[in-house]
Parts: sequence; C-alpha cells; structure tokens
Amino acid sequence: MECDEIRRQLGAYVDNELGEAERADLRRHVAGCPECGPEAAALEMLRDEIRRSAPVYRAPAALRSQIRSALRREAGDTPTMARAPGWLAYAASLLIAVAVGSGGTWLISGERQQDAIADEVIDSHLRSLLAGHLTDVASTDKHTVKPWFAGRTDLSPPGVDLAAQGFPLIGGRLDLIEGKPVPALVYRAGKHVINVFVLPAQPGDHPETVTRRGYTLHHWAKGDLGYWAVSDTSAEEFTKFENAFLAATGG
Repeated sequence: MECDEIRRQLGAYVDNELGEAERADLRRHVAGCPECGPEAAALEMLRDEIRRSAPVYRAPAALRSQIRSALRREAGDTPTMARAPGWLAYAASLLIAVAVGSGGTWLISGERQQDAIADEVIDSHLRSLLAGHLTDVASTDKHTVKPWFAGRTDLSPPGVDLAAQGFPLIGGRLDLIEGKPVPALVYRAGKHVINVFVLPAQPGDHPETVTRRGYTLHHWAKGDLGYWAVSDTSAEEFTKFENAFLAATGG
C-alpha cells in the first residue's frame, strides 16, 4: 500500500474503526515503514494523552449543534482538513471530537469550573452559618484580619472594612474550596452575613450573578484574585456591598 493512502486511514486505524482485513494490511505496513510507523505511534500517544487528561462531561445540546454547524460551514467553505498533513488533520479532528463528546473541554471547561466553584462556595457559606463557625479570627480591624491569613494560605485577601458603608467586617476564616485552603472574609449586612471567598483568578473568569437555594452569589475578578461573595441579603443591599467592596479595592 502507498504511504499517502495509509496516512488517510491512520485516524481510523488508531481508533480501531477499520475491518480486520484492512487493519491487518495497515498493521503490516506501519510495522515496516520508517515514515508511517512513527506517525501512527505519535497519533496513538496523542489519543491516549487526551483520554487521560480530558474530563468527562457531556456538552449541552446547543453547543453540540453549534460545533456541528461550524464544521459543516468549514467543510463547505475552506476544506483545510483535506490539505493538512495526515497527523495534523487527525489531531485537529480528534480535538474536535473530544470537545463534542466529553463536554467541550477546551470550549467550556472554564464555564464548568466556574459553575462547580459557585456550588462549593454556596455550600461553604451554608456550613459556616449552620455550624456557627463564621470566623477563625473575630475582629473588625482589617489590620488584624488580613495578617492572620499569612502562612495559612498562599493568597493575600484585601481585608477591607466597609463599616462606613454599612457593611462592617466581623472577621475571617480559612475555608476549603477545590480541596485547597482559601481566605473567607466575613461581613454583616444588617441581620445578614456576607461571606467573600478569595480564590486565584482563572483563565476565562467572567463576572456573574447566580441565585441558588435562596442565596445569591456575585463573582468578579481583579488582577490575579477571584472574589466570590454570597449572602441571602436583598439584591439591592448586595449590589451596594459589591460596589463598596470594588471601590475600596480599586476595582
């Protein structure tokens, strides 16, 4: 068999999509060909690495539809795949397949991660209220709260006091989000509690407001820090708090 013909079938070969007779012919060629052999081995390594590292999610129907439409437009307008080298074309098609079949890992992993963090943050907020463990360090003094986190976490929260705006700082604590210790700043909003969790900012972070189980979460990022504020205070009060916090931290 000619190498050009073999390269066109390598994708199907490494994915075990060929009949046994065709596969046997390709196996013999690949085993003795100094060009096709390494190319097939590289594709198998790429396939295995993607399978090991890609989280298993199912993409939303809307995303799958958008990707299929984009592929149809690409196939009709610019047949890039047909001109690409065999291994490169296969790698691109494999990445697209992973994006569709495992939840759009490269397209929506940031969205998935942000959504998962939001769930953890709300759970942590509820635990702090139910367990009566609002603070590890109880103080209205930001010069006491902020230094307390030093050596306990790699993150340095701003620890601003917003008492003048009606949201006094009452302390801070360490919490666990994604299995890592993170600072939580605790504020009062009348009879309500506002927890502000401070995490590393992530690529693709975007501001959002979500409401779940009767609690509202506001998320925003500034520099290399991501802020997740959660409370059951009114929407108007929560917006005032967020604006005050942003103003105090130069956001």
